[in-house]
Amino acid sequence: MLSPATQVKPPLFGAYAMEPCDPKEALNFYRELAHQRIGGLEIPAPAGAVDASLVATIIGRLQPGWRVMLTAIPMVMGRIAADAGYGLASDSEDSRAQALADVAHSVDLAARLADVTGEGTVIAIEVHSAPGPKRGSVDSLARSLETIAGWDLAAAGIVLEHCDARVHGQDAVKGFFELGDEVAAIRAAGSPPTVGIGINWGRSAIEGRSVDTPAEHVEIAASEGLLSAVVLSGASASTTPWGRAWGDAHIPSRGDDPALAASAASLLDGAAIEATLSATPAGTLLAVKVSVRPREATVSQRISVTRAVLDQMEEYRG
Repeated sequence: MLSPATQVKPPLFGAYAMEPCDPKEALNFYRELAHQRIGGLEIPAPAGAVDASLVATIIGRLQPGWRVMLTAIPMVMGRIAADAGYGLASDSEDSRAQALADVAHSVDLAARLADVTGEGTVIAIEVHSAPGPKRGSVDSLARSLETIAGWDLAAAGIVLEHCDARVHGQDAVKGFFELGDEVAAIRAAGSPPTVGIGINWGRSAIEGRSVDTPAEHVEIAASEGLLSAVVLSGASASTTPWGRAWGDAHIPSRGDDPALAASAASLLDGAAIEATLSATPAGTLLAVKVSVRPREATVSQRISVTRAVLDQMEEYRG
């Protein structure tokens, strides 16, 4: 769970999904991002041992007072491509051990950042219930979470981010465990629970094929006393420049701002944001993660999309 002392009011921003590929353009992007109303960054967790260059890169992108949430999902999906049984919920002890070792790298990164910037820079480490029920179990997930909870986490909270679960009759993007199973695993890992739940709007909408599912998931996690983070990231029921219908591509929200014209088919609009945030208890860590199309968009265009989504979120936070 996240400690109230480590929570930030401005949302974190998943800038890695918006970041230009060109290193010079990326540098300019982060310079411009420093002027936006955010409280820090969501950053991909390391896929291996932490080195000094990674620490220096992250520190170079942070502003004073900014906090970091590490997300394992890019690394998890890369691992699954090579080992379908990989994950904290794996019933293969070798695959589960690899997943635990990967989380340990994130913990090491949190400690390395704390050494330079002070304890609490990394406020959350997002983990996931891979590989899902086909090759994993709630018991294996609970044992992994119990192990992680016993580590020195450098003041970071562990957040189990819910991704789309397998639903009969539809193709899954991630296909991990259902929210109820994740709640059960957290409960089995210890009492009182030391792991929270994160809800990603787009991934819950993909699972339920509905704009109502994200708020429902927020309400369930909150009612269990486990909600730690809510990430606003869109989805679409139709093909868009971001890809196929119900893809997990971080499409921005829909709105009147000209910067959001490309994402007109997004299901995440003002009403959906309001419904989700209305169900979110005060003090919950909030984040925004969106990507941009075309992929060749300028830094100015990327910042315009960023500002539009943040403005929309701020409008409905009350």
